[in-house]
Amino acid sequence: MIKKLLKNKKLWEILSNYLILFICVAGFRGGATLTLLFPALQVCLSWLHYSNSEKWQTVLMLEIHLLISTVLGLYLEGYLYLKYVYYDAEGVMVFYAVLTIGTILVFGLGVITTFTKYLSIKIHDRKQ
Repeated sequence: MIKKLLKNKKLWEILSNYLILFICVAGFRGGATLTLLFPALQVCLSWLHYSNSEKWQTVLMLEIHLLISTVLGLYLEGYLYLKYVYYDAEGVMVFYAVLTIGTILVFGLGVITTFTKYLSIKIHDRKQ
């Protein structure tokens, strides 16, 4: 049964979205500088969702998982950093801004990726 789970491609696609959450919680001592890596990772994951999925509904589901992972990860990173490393008013504002920007970025990528997949499927269907 474990071998069957390890070979499941969809399971790995979903779990790869939660890599951001893991990085945020494991590396919260890095603060906001750690989040500079996330836009590149989010773009790569969105591209993988687009290229590896056959239906636009699958892309939408994977992008929702990425959004949940990003929002939860950035929130927990800010909370843990401010609680255990250093708390000040500027840090609160920085992490609020990082959370807002990260959420908008992932939401925008999700809309663009899902809509592009939807259009590509419709165009492909019309040609046939």
